[in-house]
Amino acid sequence: MTVAFADYWNSRLRDGFPVLAAMQVHVMGDVDDWSIAVPYEPNRNDHATAFGGSISTLATIAGWMAVNVAAGEGADVVIQSGATDFLLPIPGDFTAHVLPVDEQQLAAFQRMYQRRGKGRLSVTVEVHTASKMLAARFVGVYVAVRL
Repeated sequence: MTVAFADYWNSRLRDGFPVLAAMQVHVMGDVDDWSIAVPYEPNRNDHATAFGGSISTLATIAGWMAVNVAAGEGADVVIQSGATDFLLPIPGDFTAHVLPVDEQQLAAFQRMYQRRGKGRLSVTVEVHTASKMLAARFVGVYVAVRL
């Protein structure tokens, strides 16, 4: 299952979003514990650190992916709002990991999505350096609409 989950999302992200292919995103893990990583070189800036746009994009797409997973197949997910706090410069590869969503909030989202075919969910994503240092935190609100 781990390979199928990661393979599916690697293909979907790279084929569906040309910018993610250029960033060389790589999904790792399975439906219960996954993250998205990128290498430093295609995501660097002129200050020899990771480009803020790449950090924010990786976090945004991790949140988008989490809401897609929560909604299940047949959902069209879009971001409504988001903000990234940059905490440390990133001198190398980096990884985004979605924090667990509060169970009551997730249940409310899923009830609304099932009942009305539309739901809103807020997610928090942490971006870590290769040495596991917390470098950025993103909070985004996404809307899922049943197709």
